[in-house]
Amino acid sequence: MKSISLSAVILVLITACAVTKNKTVLIQDCPEEKIVDKMPGIIDKDNPAPPNAYYLYKGQRREISEFDQQWLEKNCQIKESVVH
Repeated sequence: MKSISLSAVILVLITACAVTKNKTVLIQDCPEEKIVDKMPGIIDKDNPAPPNAYYLYKGQRREISEFDQQWLEKNCQIKESVVH
């Protein structure tokens, strides 16, 4: 009986850890700036172009997809810079 209960507890813990690892948590904090890259680039069908916009957050480049966009729209005023 104890081994069945212990097995059940271990199974629940492993499942909970797996679910937690797959859950993506979006950043809900205001980045310092949004950079929009308007630099011309080489078009290559085998190598897709990198994203043309990203955020500066705590001094580092972070992709737009890492942020909760709805939260940003409600809570932040983000400076936007265009690079040529």
